[in-house]
Amino acid sequence: MTYGDDPHLGRGWGFPPRWDLAEGAAAAVLATSDGVPHVQEAMRVLLRTEVGARVMRPTLGAGVDRYVFEPRTTDVCYRLAHDVERALLLWEPRVIVDAVEAVPAGEADERIDVRIAYRLDRHSRPDNLVIPFFVAGPS
Repeated sequence: MTYGDDPHLGRGWGFPPRWDLAEGAAAAVLATSDGVPHVQEAMRVLLRTEVGARVMRPTLGAGVDRYVFEPRTTDVCYRLAHDVERALLLWEPRVIVDAVEAVPAGEADERIDVRIAYRLDRHSRPDNLVIPFFVAGPS
């Protein structure tokens, strides 16, 4: 799937940011991603962003990194899944979240797997807002 297939999914910098040198090119160009990979990269960035880290958007992010040193309990799994679902619902309009589940990863004592069941919103259209300003004419 490419940008031409689903332009509403967008195109942007690849993550992590990197420079690619095209064949025969004299200069490197910024690598971009589009379509489904672009949305998945945006989801990873959103989930790894600490809440409060963005000055102009203080509620952006899920801050899943704060769970790194937490015990692998049912309560921690519930809070982690809730934070992931909240962030996706609030900040990723291209995704319809069906379910988020955080479960201990079998015998691996140090790992919790977060399973996100989602669909891409194929019906989303770019929105715009027009605010009329009425300026009084000359008196």
